[in-house]
Amino acid sequence: MQQAESEVAKKDPANVTKLKKAAIKKLNANIVGYMNTMAKVDPDTCKTTANTIAELKDKNKELVKLCCLKSDEEVDAKLI
Repeated sequence: MQQAESEVAKKDPANVTKLKKAAIKKLNANIVGYMNTMAKVDPDTCKTTANTIAELKDKNKELVKLCCLKSDEEVDAKLI
């Protein structure tokens, strides 16, 4: 994926962003769905991983919301 991104970046830097967004969207849809299903099928093995993925997604959403703040200090304060 990195090689494809670097080759595309040479031709058109805007396409790299589109490629990355598409890859992340596809991975999130597949991995999260799979882990949620596996957490129900085999909770002892997969529930912790599914919960960790959910927490990371929630934290990432918060970071995206905070990206519009003016200073890094404000972002750090919100995360604490």
